[in-house]
Amino acid sequence: MSTVKKIILVIICFIYVSSELIAQDIQFSQFYANVLYLNPAFAGSSHRTRVIGHQRLQWPGLDAKYITSSFSIDHYFNKANSGIGLMVMKDIQGSNIISSNEITLQYSYELILTSKLAFRAGAQGTYASRFVNYSNLKFPDQYTVNGSTGQSSQEPFGNSKVNYFDVSLGGILYSNQFWASLSVYHLNTPNQSFYGDVSSLPIKTTFSGGYKFYLSTRGDLSKNLDDEISVTPTFNYKAQGKSDQFDFGLYGMYHHLMVGMWYRGIPIKHYSKGLQNNESVVSLIGFKIKSLRLSYSYDFTVSKLNIGRTGGSHEINITYVFNRPTKRTKPTKKIPCPDFK
Repeated sequence: MSTVKKIILVIICFIYVSSELIAQDIQFSQFYANVLYLNPAFAGSSHRTRVIGHQRLQWPGLDAKYITSSFSIDHYFNKANSGIGLMVMKDIQGSNIISSNEITLQYSYELILTSKLAFRAGAQGTYASRFVNYSNLKFPDQYTVNGSTGQSSQEPFGNSKVNYFDVSLGGILYSNQFWASLSVYHLNTPNQSFYGDVSSLPIKTTFSGGYKFYLSTRGDLSKNLDDEISVTPTFNYKAQGKSDQFDFGLYGMYHHLMVGMWYRGIPIKHYSKGLQNNESVVSLIGFKIKSLRLSYSYDFTVSKLNIGRTGGSHEINITYVFNRPTKRTKPTKKIPCPDFK
């Protein structure tokens, strides 16, 4: 491992073993595809039964890589105007230094406001377990001048496991061409400290949306969606504690093919003098094969972290939407998000 990588690893380890061990939520480049993670109000939004598998591998070139896997299933009850969702997630940080497991139950309700406008409200409860493996930690006093590791440090450690319950809410306003999503996570600010003191998980607020421009009349929602030709600008803003981030870009649909490009960062904001908030540029390609949706994205690191040759970030989404029931008691609306629904 190069000296640069070791320095980066030491910095990250310092963050991990700080007295409060404050965690930030995972962020996905394909935020629109892993919809149950984006907003609980998306539960049942396809008006069918939907299964989603999602995985993100961040910075594989570093020892401090992040691996996040999630699986979700949701279903819509047409007579009750309601949707339910179940999501399980596992996250590994820093070569298995810190890991977490989560299971989430969601409920949403859909309200048709006008012939063109609808609103969905959702809530979720999450049970989470976080683990820390102290034996894999490295500290600055263990590194010699030539970069090799010395004797083990004698830093005091806390518990290796913490459990907590989490509550979140969300809402979506949408028509056949636009959507605006607002969600607020960790309303009860659960304590996630390994040391027996108080280290509250900060509230996270997410605001996202987009507008779909149809380039072909064959893309009308009342007709075959396989003929859709469209372009959709989108954005996703996230704020948690002292951190915030902004994704914006667009994606295009051409029949079964989807391509997109996004930028993540807030270039007008500086972490410190001379250090801008630039993170990555994201490229995307996806395909729709009958009821199966496949998509892959890659994050090109553009921040100063790139000097460590991070290897970028890879993200894969697999979504399967079961056929619509043969009988429906009332018409439904489709949210025009880029998840091939």
